[in-house]
Amino acid sequence: MCPSDDIGFFLKLINECIEKNANQALKPFDLTLSQARILFYLHDHQDATTSQKDLEEFFEVSHPTIIGILNRLEGKGFIHSEHCSKDKRVKSIFLTDKGGKVFYSMDHFRKNNEANMLQDLTDKQIKELKSLLKIVYKNIQ
Repeated sequence: MCPSDDIGFFLKLINECIEKNANQALKPFDLTLSQARILFYLHDHQDATTSQKDLEEFFEVSHPTIIGILNRLEGKGFIHSEHCSKDKRVKSIFLTDKGGKVFYSMDHFRKNNEANMLQDLTDKQIKELKSLLKIVYKNIQ
């Protein structure tokens, strides 16, 4: 099989391009794509309390992985965490003002990047692509 016919290989190449471009754009903010994704999640869920466990489950990463990302974000002042008063084992994560401010610059990059990826597709094709990717993801889980 030619690598260009291998869907998994093609998805890998796409992901690597996204990650490379994002990390380059995030460098001035001293952030990585993984860290930025956490900030996006926190921004989008400001109305709810977010725990480390919520982040682990949403991003499908291990406890040590999320702890490492959160520690780096907290050290840089983008987030802060607090132990829950009812259960000290639960740690809630909050976006700081600094994290909120950098979100808007990152969001601009994200929207431009997505527009570039989808520029030659019709609205119908974009809708179909999203639907198909969700099916593929569900099937592979």
